[in-house]
Amino acid sequence: MDKAGRLIYQGLLTAWDGFWMIWLSDVLWLVFCLPVITIPLAFAGLYACANGLACGESLDWKTFFVGMKRNLGISLRWSGYNLLVILLLVFYIWFFSSAGRSLFRSGSEVLIYIPVFLIFLWWLINLYTFPFMLAQEKPSYPQALRNSLVLFLKWPGLTLGVTLFIILIFVLSTLLRFPWVVLGASLPAVLACFCVKYGIAQTLHPGADSEI
Repeated sequence: MDKAGRLIYQGLLTAWDGFWMIWLSDVLWLVFCLPVITIPLAFAGLYACANGLACGESLDWKTFFVGMKRNLGISLRWSGYNLLVILLLVFYIWFFSSAGRSLFRSGSEVLIYIPVFLIFLWWLINLYTFPFMLAQEKPSYPQALRNSLVLFLKWPGLTLGVTLFIILIFVLSTLLRFPWVVLGASLPAVLACFCVKYGIAQTLHPGADSEI
């Protein structure tokens, strides 16, 4: 948890120093999410900015759009896998809430809560997949998912601490509404990139202190 605290602190400092980029990428992400069909482009631009901030790169307003073009293939693969999982979970919920209720009357109320846990678990593990794909020479979602699972299992305290902080951001953003336009998506993306950066650094140089 100490690593999580240091990483969150570093992420907040980065967000403060690059606040205008945090704000701009969040607004552009929201704008490109509204048509639905452009959601992959929205995440491509968002993570391009988040990864740049985590790596200390010099960014400007063009970074979001350059990232959309450069990361389009990564984003389409990432979105496709996630859409497939979401559709499977939605079908599962539908089956046990309507059609399946007549087949499994006993215990169906319990079974319908399983997807809620699976969605949370998927989100938890999937938190690092996009940043991992950005770090790969040949981006592969299955490999990124495997790396995310390894990071989660190897540093559970780090992931738990960052996850609780991100949930707090979501709760506050929902209650206050305005923060969604400022950091509801961009700050969690920056924190995820910091986690991946830390995991890669520790893998390449075990035991060495990273920037966090």
